[in-house]
Amino acid sequence: MKNNIDIIMLGDSLIARGEWDTLLYPKKVINLGHDGDTTKDVLSRLDLATEVHAQCIYLMIGINDMNSYKSLDKIFENYVEILKELEKSSSKVIVQSILYTQMNSFNKKVKELNIKLQEYCTNNDLTYIDLNKALSQDEALLSSFTTDGLHLNTKAYIAWARELRNYF
Repeated sequence: MKNNIDIIMLGDSLIARGEWDTLLYPKKVINLGHDGDTTKDVLSRLDLATEVHAQCIYLMIGINDMNSYKSLDKIFENYVEILKELEKSSSKVIVQSILYTQMNSFNKKVKELNIKLQEYCTNNDLTYIDLNKALSQDEALLSSFTTDGLHLNTKAYIAWARELRNYF
């Protein structure tokens, strides 16, 4: 069954807290972001994303895995499993970089995982969007874009949406 949904936003609280239906208007958007989600959580609810048959699925997940001390290899393994499942759907899958934070302990891992994700996307003909070019500087989230060093404010979501519009 084909629905008239243009975009599914899939991920954790960074996705969940975005007002995507407004930010990406006139696109029809379903927000499948959940606070606290990890790659394993997204794997367990992929059917929600694939059943809709949206034109595109924009994925960002992983920062909560790092917070729970999962290895980068395990996070990447789960991410690849997510991508392989999503590729079976009729939707175009677009990977968004994991955003830097204002915590250096996270940012090294974020950088390493983003490199792996970008390489995977290049090798598997998937679109990868480096959001950190617009939201970060010197491998850290800009303080003007965050409420707590991790989560985003309205100004950041507007900048993020502007980046996504380049891929419509």
